[in-house]
Amino acid sequence: MAKKVKAPPGLDYEPVLGEMENLSFGVAQADPNNELTAERFLGRRLFPVMKPHDMSLPWPQPTCHKFDVILPPGASDEFWDPQRLVKAYDRQCFNSIRDLVVIVTLRFAQVDVVPQITRLHEVWELGRGFAANLVEEHSVAVVVVMHVPARAAKPGFPHLHLMIPARQLLPSGFGKFARPLATDEGRAIVEDAWKTWQGARNAA
Repeated sequence: MAKKVKAPPGLDYEPVLGEMENLSFGVAQADPNNELTAERFLGRRLFPVMKPHDMSLPWPQPTCHKFDVILPPGASDEFWDPQRLVKAYDRQCFNSIRDLVVIVTLRFAQVDVVPQITRLHEVWELGRGFAANLVEEHSVAVVVVMHVPARAAKPGFPHLHLMIPARQLLPSGFGKFARPLATDEGRAIVEDAWKTWQGARNAA
């Protein structure tokens, strides 16, 4: 059974605990008290430093190490722009939808421990490929964001945030909720899929 814990100070979602140490999972939810939106949630991770003063204005070039938007077949090309993607999601919530974004964080300690074996471009391709698999399996969009904290003189291992607006993305717009991915049970689904994905890549 998945176990959700209270968000620690500074975190904008409640983590769901699981077996894998270097994987985090949660579903960011709208809260009238802090006015969280999908746009603000993504913007915070696209801009780990030099955040725009007003996230609702057009975003400049993100300050994360690398990012990409992966779309399901038939989705509008305009959603390659991550801000347009989440603005559309927020508009189509009509101030009544609580689930905003599923977030999966994959940490890669091996980059700084054995850099001669694993490079940043390798973990990027591994994580991005996994994100593309989630898109195919669940008919969702995924925004992949890479952080390398050491480059900003901050602690922490290189990691990827996979951020998934919590509804399926159809040619006509956002559709039904991405169940059961966008629930606490999504943690186990993602863990199993990540294990399978890594195993397949290692066997190749």
